[in-house]
Amino acid sequence: MNVERLHSIALALQDDLRIANITSHMQQLVSALQNQIYQPGQPEYQHQVGQSRLALQNALNISKVNKFSPTWLQVLEEIGASPLIGLKLGERVGEIFLRNQITPSVALEELQAIFTEFQALSTSIDQMVVAFQQLKIGSEALTAGGCEVGILVPRMFVYNRLDKFTKELSELNLIFGDFAEVATGERPGFEIRTISSSDLSIFFDTASMVGACIAFAMERIIALYKQLLEIRKLHGELVKQGLAKESLEGIENHVNSHMEQGIEKIVSELLTEFHNGADHRRKSELSISLKYTLKKLANRVDRGFNIEVRMNEPEPTESEANEQEGQSGKDTKKHYARIVDAAETLQFLKLEGEPILRLTEDKNEDEKKAL
Repeated sequence: MNVERLHSIALALQDDLRIANITSHMQQLVSALQNQIYQPGQPEYQHQVGQSRLALQNALNISKVNKFSPTWLQVLEEIGASPLIGLKLGERVGEIFLRNQITPSVALEELQAIFTEFQALSTSIDQMVVAFQQLKIGSEALTAGGCEVGILVPRMFVYNRLDKFTKELSELNLIFGDFAEVATGERPGFEIRTISSSDLSIFFDTASMVGACIAFAMERIIALYKQLLEIRKLHGELVKQGLAKESLEGIENHVNSHMEQGIEKIVSELLTEFHNGADHRRKSELSISLKYTLKKLANRVDRGFNIEVRMNEPEPTESEANEQEGQSGKDTKKHYARIVDAAETLQFLKLEGEPILRLTEDKNEDEKKAL
């Protein structure tokens, strides 16, 4: 875990808890439930409980935590914050009332315990932010309209070896170079923001249109792959049962064919949505290259990679001042909206069973098979 990134997450969480006013909503719910228990004959207290629950749930529903990137959510999981924020906290509170409809005193005890945990978390976050500032540890914040791509590389994929990890970084540079060329017509390379050694995560800066292009592609790939998760699970169970490899070929052929057909469609959508170049020959070449790029990404998702795109909200622009700048601002906001919409899809997948995709990643290999 990178300490500057942790500082940024702590600041964002602190800000979200303050804006959503979760502490106050929790306190009001506890107080209302206490009043209902101590004075059961007063119907207004039961009404207050209902109103307080609704206010808390509404605040948790719109919490910015719910749209944190996968790696940020992973950090919150690691520090034990996940059950006490956002939708997960709402689910816990809802379950308490569901289980204790006729025993409100038990519900109060459980709710008070959660509130105590929540207060401890909030205090810890505040102390963490103060400590970071006193120790002059910076925060890894994106600028307004700034965009980054993060890739988590499973250690076993590179056998925890530096040479194989270096080779994979080179491959990833080629993969994302395709998206850069589609969106901008150029391959300028990528500037590294952070490398985390705990889980081999790499984060790099990119233009918003490139980030939107990557988010679009990953959203489509993951949606396609989710259709195969149950098949992958069953495939793994059949392997454990000792089913012969020949008997599994039909299943493997089906899932690979399913992904290949879906990828053909994604390539067409990507070029329609993002390619603005006038060179039709290069567009045709990119179409072929993208097909193998998307196959590489699908294979990597199947092997536990996670790829995320995060963008900070752009500042408002005054289109009246300059028409060109105004259009650029509209485009940036469009990219931001697309990345935010895709964020929910780009979450860590629960993978069961062994990898099942064997998509060809090289054009020459496909040509050899065709002979």
